[in-house]
Parts: sequence; structure tokens; C-alpha cells
Amino acid sequence: MKKFLFFLLISIAAKAQLSSKAEVVLVTVAPGNELHSAFGHTILWINDPSNGIDRAYSYGTFNFNTENFYLKFLMGTLPYTISVHSMQDEFNYNIQYEKRGMIAQKLELDSLQKNAILKDLETNLLPENREYAYKFFYDNCSTRIRDMIEKNAPGKYRWTQNPTLEGKSYRDWMNKYLAPNSWVTLGMNLALGVPSNVTATAYQSCYLPDNLSSATNLSKGLSANPVSLFDAEAAGTKSFDFIGPYLILGLLTLLVGFLSYKNSFPFAADVALFTVFGLLAWFIFFLGTATNHEVMAYNPASLMLFPLNFPLVIWFVQNPVKWKFYIHMVTVFSLLGIVWCGFQFWPMLLVGLPIFFRLCSLSFIKK
Repeated sequence: MKKFLFFLLISIAAKAQLSSKAEVVLVTVAPGNELHSAFGHTILWINDPSNGIDRAYSYGTFNFNTENFYLKFLMGTLPYTISVHSMQDEFNYNIQYEKRGMIAQKLELDSLQKNAILKDLETNLLPENREYAYKFFYDNCSTRIRDMIEKNAPGKYRWTQNPTLEGKSYRDWMNKYLAPNSWVTLGMNLALGVPSNVTATAYQSCYLPDNLSSATNLSKGLSANPVSLFDAEAAGTKSFDFIGPYLILGLLTLLVGFLSYKNSFPFAADVALFTVFGLLAWFIFFLGTATNHEVMAYNPASLMLFPLNFPLVIWFVQNPVKWKFYIHMVTVFSLLGIVWCGFQFWPMLLVGLPIFFRLCSLSFIKK
């Protein structure tokens, strides 16, 4: 019975003709405090009081109960879907739980364009269409709605007239929303490869909801002036994190350098150091070569940390003279990786410095 009602409602909505009073509204939700909400959210709201239509469409929905959820998320195969609620429900949830600002922009579209957008959205809701492969930079809650508007209202977006949305890479735009001295920020940057450094066009930068809102506002004749639906409290300025990566990795680098200089680096410490960073290198290499996350490919962080350091550490630190060629080779790789990572996002090089300093020390051991 529930399935029958579901199909009936979709069928009715898909065939419905919006009245002359219908509105298509782009709703931009401000970034939240949790990682999954750190970049904001985009909703496309179809509001037609004359026909009793109040439907707020969102892409980027996923189900935590999906079988093998974490494995699929890691592999980039987790299915994402479109969902729909009433705007009142979205508003109430945001007010009561998320407490994130909401801005509405009524789109200046004709009746044919509005009906075409409604039809496409309802077609996407069909069971055979609703799932898709989510891509953070290329196919998410914002890009899907951007493309939906552009498809049904071609020429409305004036991408060449949006210079403020150009000049930054995908990575740079991402980091704008992350705290600089944060383990999460460092981890996300370590996982990203060369494709994330591509300079995004104004069109491509709209993978972020705020940028799509700006592009919509800057495109003359596309939207009315933005209207605030809810003003959230301004977030406080974050102070320096004394347990963040800057300080911790800096101290580790100094400790490794000091013990190496004093020639008092214990064997167990060498094994622990190269094992931890070697396993991290293997994980980064796995993300870039064995998953569907194409933005993680060709990652210099793997070169900087060099996966083979684990398990080879067990042998080369016992007899560095015998392993001189390997140590020299990996030292060069580590240096190249550090320089490369530094150009991408400079805090990444902090991860490679402890290994690099220790490799340099092992290179000069003579027996």
C-alpha cells in the first residue's frame, strides 16, 4: 500500500502543471559545525500555493543503514540519493537542531522553465533514478541543482561575469571552509591528489553552495535579491589549537632531529616512526589507486612518506650501511614529495619532515 501511494504521489507531481503564482527558489544553508555539513547545503524549493505544492528537493542524501556503509564510503561506491520534504519541515529542522543560516533566492523563470525543472526533479525521484555516485567536487548537492537550472534555463548563468569565483583550485576553495590548524583539515588534504589542484572555473567552483548562491545573485535577471529565512548566530573566532598538527608535528620533528643529532635514536623508536608513517603512506596509496575517488589519484604525499618504509624499516635501520642505496633513494623521494606537498598545502610538509630528517641522519651513518 505504501509503495502504491508513493508511486501515485510521484505520478501526480510529475504531471502537475504549476500555476502562474508558482515559485522556484534556491535555498542556501550555511555551513554547520559537523564535517558533513562544513561546506553548506543547497535546496531547490518548488512552492505553488494555488496547487498545494510545497516541495524542497535535496541531493546528497545517504543512508547510514546501507549494508557495508563504511567500506562503500571508503571505496567511493556509497549510493547517494535525492530526497524531498516540505520547506516547513526543512525550516523547522534547521531552527531546532542545526541552527544554520538559510538564504532564499527566487529564480526569475518563465512557466515552461519552472514546469521543466519540476518534471526533472520528479523524474530523479523515481526509484530507478534516485541513486547516483556522489563526487565531492563534481557531482554533489550543489552541482546537481546548478546543472538542473542551467539545463532548463540555458544562458541564465553568466559564468564569464563572475571573476570572484575564479582563480582558486578545488583544494583552495575546500580549505576556505576548514580550520587551518586542524587534524581533519590536514587529513583531508593528505588524501587529495593532483586533480584537486586544478584551478576551478566559475562554473566548477559552484560545487560549493555559497558559490552557487553568489553566481545566481551575480547573474543579472536570474534571481531576485537574496532574502534571509533564518539568521544564525555568528561563529566565534577559533583560537590556536595546542593539540593540533602544527605544534604536535613540529615537536615531533624537533625530537627526531635532536635524537638523531645525538646519535641516540632507539631501534624501537625507528620501527615505530617508520611503521606509523609507512602505514599512512600505504593508506594514501590505496585511496589513490584502488578506490573510485579520482581526486585522490597521483598523490605526492605517498611519495613523501613512501609506503615501502614499512615493513623494510625492520631491516634498514639495523644495518643502514648495507641499505645505503635504498636510504639515499628514499631520502630523495621524500624531499621531492615534501616540496610538492608544500606547494599544494604547506602544512602537509610537516607530516614528511620527521621521516625526512631521520632518513638524512641514517644516510650519514658510517661504520
